[in-house]
Amino acid sequence: MLVIDVQNYFINKFTNNIPGKIAKYLEINKTKFDYVLFFKFVNSRKSNWVRLSNWQKMFKSPEIDIVPELNQFVNKNNLFTKTAFSCFKAKGFADFVRNKKINDLYLCGLDTHACIYCTAMEAYELGFNIHVIADLCAASHGLNYHLNSLKALKRNLGDKIIINSTTKII
Repeated sequence: MLVIDVQNYFINKFTNNIPGKIAKYLEINKTKFDYVLFFKFVNSRKSNWVRLSNWQKMFKSPEIDIVPELNQFVNKNNLFTKTAFSCFKAKGFADFVRNKKINDLYLCGLDTHACIYCTAMEAYELGFNIHVIADLCAASHGLNYHLNSLKALKRNLGDKIIINSTTKII
């Protein structure tokens, strides 16, 4: 299971219920997944976000920190840092899933229209079985971004990739 970018900066009125829902889900389903991996985005002064958009956020704590509700699940062995949308750009992640022979990826977190979407698309292209847990995802720009992203993923990758937290896993 990949928990993507549930960081302080992305928490707002559209996303504030997601950390608690993910924490509850992880507690209830702690034996369902071989690995629960966390990802956090950290911006760089050399990034396209700075260079092209002059976006000056997500450089340091507290913005980049994983939210407190999830800290009990995170450790140095299951946390990947990325400087791009897709989790596959995180140093060591592609090797990790290859070495562990992981075939199924369950995605949740923030933002559905950005990092969830890009990770799902790249994972699909790489041959993974993708499952986006829709009710454990949100978009910090609002519900329409979230719903439209799910719609695009369904259209591009098929209806079966979108599941909910109540869907039986394994």
